[in-house]
Amino acid sequence: MATGQHPNSSALAEVIRLRPFRRLWLVFGLSSLGDWLGLLGTSLFASAQMSSPAGQGAAFGAIIAVQLLPSLVLGPVAGLLADRFDRRRTMVVVDVARFLLFASIPTVALLSDSDALVVGWAGIASFAAQAGAMVWNPAKEAAVPNLIPRHRLEIANQLTIITTYGITPVLAALFFAAVARLPSLGSTDAAAFALFFNALTFLASAVVVYFGVPEISGRPSAATAPAETSREALRTGWLYLTGTPLLRGLTIGLLGAFAGAGIVVGGARFYSRSLGGGDATFALLFAGLFIGFGLGVLAGPRLAGQVPRRVVFGLSVQLAGLAVVLLSVTARPAVAFAEVVVVGFGAGLAFLCGITLIGGEVDDAVRGRVFAFVQTAARAMLLLAVAAAGALAGAGSPHRAVLGPWSVSLADSRLLYAVAGLSGIVVGLVALRQMAGEDLVSLGRAGWRALARRPKGHRNQSPDRSAR
Repeated sequence: MATGQHPNSSALAEVIRLRPFRRLWLVFGLSSLGDWLGLLGTSLFASAQMSSPAGQGAAFGAIIAVQLLPSLVLGPVAGLLADRFDRRRTMVVVDVARFLLFASIPTVALLSDSDALVVGWAGIASFAAQAGAMVWNPAKEAAVPNLIPRHRLEIANQLTIITTYGITPVLAALFFAAVARLPSLGSTDAAAFALFFNALTFLASAVVVYFGVPEISGRPSAATAPAETSREALRTGWLYLTGTPLLRGLTIGLLGAFAGAGIVVGGARFYSRSLGGGDATFALLFAGLFIGFGLGVLAGPRLAGQVPRRVVFGLSVQLAGLAVVLLSVTARPAVAFAEVVVVGFGAGLAFLCGITLIGGEVDDAVRGRVFAFVQTAARAMLLLAVAAAGALAGAGSPHRAVLGPWSVSLADSRLLYAVAGLSGIVVGLVALRQMAGEDLVSLGRAGWRALARRPKGHRNQSPDRSAR
């Protein structure tokens, strides 16, 4: 569908008018809602089985950890499955399995009086469901570029990211809060109700994928690809990721961006104290990071215009790093909040550009594996950065830097932010250099020309050139 066919409609409306993608977006929304409900419902359901506060906290944390574990240990294998088998059938099988798994958690509680058995099964079912999600997500990501014109891929990615990190978590939280307020339901019953509803979202997703989006199955390159063993297929995906300058730069940049965001989150509680605030300041900074992330996804492409996305990606990582450096020397909470928003903005725009470039540049035959590798590495980096930053920021007492007659107190969190921010700037430069190859100067000139002619609109120019 060309842009000229609908001159009076927005790019967003054009993408939504595409029936296969619209149905897949609906499915993705249901699946994402189910993921967030599953995270909340399973954790709170397991916690409610325990009577002591210590037991409740341990059960809650254990279920959260179990749901994060599959992404760290199964990511590459999941991407291989997404590439090896028919994607529509894979997504349907996974959704049916998740329907059964989440429905089984409250069912086991109805049939058994053993708290240990209920919590144990909740952990097993959560692990299995998240392992399935690790296959479902790369299959979905790899299918999207086959359903829409290349020049509208960025708009489609905006919709999916906002759905994942903006709309569905809010809906899940509101739904759970509304159910918990029902006078006829206790905490355990509310969690059980949420889990049954969550299971139905996956069943609905399976029905829509199977009957409504047959286009997902179309993969002509798979039929002509030479047969590979599982080990060879994994190695092919890894070599494709590390051997291509564009993908190597993307990986470096995304890992740097997620590491920076993780360090900001992990050190935020201690950083808040250095600002003279407490938990309220921490909560505001935490919210500011995700507000900025959403703004980067929504408004970033409009601000970037026709600037090549390789340039935008590298500059976004550097922007986030610069904002983290400024955080290290900021004394006012209001200014720190604005800088945290900028950190999130850079990370969100970099993430959007990254997955758009992967979808547009990576061959269909290995796209699932590449998405799985990148998503797994980014999530692992985020978790490690949060954990390490929290430990390092709280490890020591404030230091004092003496510059002549001036003496300045430096908290560990501020030193950590300074190092992380400077590292982010360097990572952004390295990523841009990798992605541009020997053509860094001409790529920069193309970006400058795009900015210079931006006021003219250039409505007839194909935006897909900006993604290269």
